[in-house]
Amino acid sequence: MQKMRFLRESYQSLGEISRKILTTIVWWPTLGLNILFFTLLTIILPGKVRNGFGLCLATVILLKVAGIRVDVKGTEHIQRERPQIFIANHQSWFDSFVLCAILKVPVTFISKKEMFRVPVYNYLMKRLHFISVDRDHPRGILKQLSDISALFHSEISLIIYPEGSRSKSGEVGVFRRGGLFFASSTNVPVVPVTLIGTRDIMPYGQYLIKYGGRVKVIISEPVDIGKAGKERQLKLTEEIRQQIIKNLEESKKQV
Repeated sequence: MQKMRFLRESYQSLGEISRKILTTIVWWPTLGLNILFFTLLTIILPGKVRNGFGLCLATVILLKVAGIRVDVKGTEHIQRERPQIFIANHQSWFDSFVLCAILKVPVTFISKKEMFRVPVYNYLMKRLHFISVDRDHPRGILKQLSDISALFHSEISLIIYPEGSRSKSGEVGVFRRGGLFFASSTNVPVVPVTLIGTRDIMPYGQYLIKYGGRVKVIISEPVDIGKAGKERQLKLTEEIRQQIIKNLEESKKQV
């Protein structure tokens, strides 16, 4: 009996690894072709359309190839007529693909400066109005406030991962207050977003992709913070973090 159980579990494990390898072999070349195609597409599409329809189409394709299904709760909290800052937890490379696919509003990201040195990708990020940040000098992002303000005037929203990088353990890290600072300085609302399940698809430090993953996204009510000082920004940042942690914990209980 134990031998049969061992063989069955070994077979299932081998099947899972084989599916991951096959998915990975197909997905990474698709990503490369997607980047090349989308780079050409950005030459044709106007700014806001590039960051809206263009990004949505490109990322939907990537999710389809990986067989990823996304359940979204709270789409009524997305501001359709004005820019906003989406504050999300960061679990996987797939976080950004999922958000671009489901938000369906023009968005862009803050990215580390090293990414702007990658050929082709560098051009693509500039066309998509990505904001460059030096992680070794995080306070330097404050100098980008004028660029972010111009971004909002173009009706393009901003996605921020306040942890700064993907979580290695899966636990939610410390949130920096940059997103709340930008929101207060530019008078745009903050929309908390909880991503659940992306880490199972491709955890930090791994490149094999799990096919057919199930992702849940919870979009919480927007927060208009007005002209908040540093202390209030810190307080609201932690409240958003606790809200995301609560959503993650409740999702575990439902499994």
